[in-house]
Amino acid sequence: MKISDKISMCLRNLWRRKMRTFLTTFGVVIGTCAIVVMVSLGVGMDKAQSDMLEGMGNLTLINVYEGYDYETYQKLQAMGKDMSNPPKLNYDAVKSFKQLPNVRAATPMEYLWEEVVLHVDERYRYQGNIIGIDMESMEALGFTLESGRFPTKAEYKTAVIAGSQAAYRFIDTKRKRNNSVFPYPDEYGRTKDPFISFQKDRLLCNINKQDSSRYYDGVEKVPTGNGTYPMKVTGILKTDDEGMVDRDFNTRSCMYIDVSRAQELRKEYYKKNKIRAGSESSYNQVYVMADSIDTVEQVEAAIKNLGYSTYSLSSQREEMQKSTRTIQLILGGLAGISLLVAALGITNTMVMSIYERTREIGIMKVLGCMVGNIRTIFLMEAGCIGLLGGLLGVGISYGISFALNLILNGASNNGGMMMGGMYGWSMGGGTQYSIIPPWLVAGALIFAVCIGLLSGFYPANRAVKISALEAIKHE
Repeated sequence: MKISDKISMCLRNLWRRKMRTFLTTFGVVIGTCAIVVMVSLGVGMDKAQSDMLEGMGNLTLINVYEGYDYETYQKLQAMGKDMSNPPKLNYDAVKSFKQLPNVRAATPMEYLWEEVVLHVDERYRYQGNIIGIDMESMEALGFTLESGRFPTKAEYKTAVIAGSQAAYRFIDTKRKRNNSVFPYPDEYGRTKDPFISFQKDRLLCNINKQDSSRYYDGVEKVPTGNGTYPMKVTGILKTDDEGMVDRDFNTRSCMYIDVSRAQELRKEYYKKNKIRAGSESSYNQVYVMADSIDTVEQVEAAIKNLGYSTYSLSSQREEMQKSTRTIQLILGGLAGISLLVAALGITNTMVMSIYERTREIGIMKVLGCMVGNIRTIFLMEAGCIGLLGGLLGVGISYGISFALNLILNGASNNGGMMMGGMYGWSMGGGTQYSIIPPWLVAGALIFAVCIGLLSGFYPANRAVKISALEAIKHE
């Protein structure tokens, strides 16, 4: 028997019993809809959580701190490792981080709080943060320039990378009032220029003094006599977002210098002010960037095994995804009950069909039809019911998904959906609460067809076991 004959016979048999076929198919439609919609809500929740975390910062960035975290401490202690002297977060540590697999870049963050002062003409004093960073890693860490260039290694000693609004952080130490300019437009929409220009003015770095002589009428003046070093701004940073707060690094008001130069200036400050420093210096903080989101967990585990604590948004994402997967499993399981009921309906339909077509089966056997062909026809009928139910179910699911997004967005705009924020859903319009990805469509169709085939397997085997002689006698 040709495949075309089997398909033709299958469709004719289903059409002859239209109402029964429709009711059985409708059960598959309900089951498919339930699974697709329930899982789509979980997918929407997962995407909303990822978008929320990505808005907070780079998911591949790992913060490293000195000292063991609790879980690693317990694990290493159980292995018999000496835990009395945790490793220092120093140059050698950063070097070891860079050599780990799947690490794109690593840099310490050395903050100079009061050790040095940046100024122009001993009048305009910088009032922002000065941070030491590995300038060689800045591009790999995601820093981009609005103008200028990153310095060469030969320029690291004097080079400065300035934030986009760093020029506005210079105050006029000769004035008591109106001694600062803000980078925001006034009521007439005009934005004033800062006191200084990185392109025209000469930037200097002075070692600070630890005494009261640095104050003038309550305002800190530029310290003199402790050492002055020329500096040069080679590039202006581009802000990483349009909001008022930076995500990963301060790209607005900070001034970045090379970390080795920052350590030299701190030592100079200790020496000039006769401050006794520790025997071994450690970095305040180290940033490590993995080469992809998928490798962050592996890199974090390797760093923890070296004896350090870590924090990353990606680890938060993993915890949130575990909760989301649990919710998806529960929702999918509840929806799966509908498909189980549909499978019983298909089995019942096919068994009843066999009783009604016993004589037809006997005639097919007498005419020499192979047993395998008879089994294939019944399996095709069951599979067609599953496929048709799956297609209709997916189509209706798209409509339900669209309606859910429309209704829930309307509710959130009117002040509803207060619990949405707990799951990462934003409260603004346009949020996709239900997302149906292609893999979910394909999975639902395959699952529906498989349900049909499995439900039709027992009736098909029952059909081929019917005696031809008894079947012909059957009325």
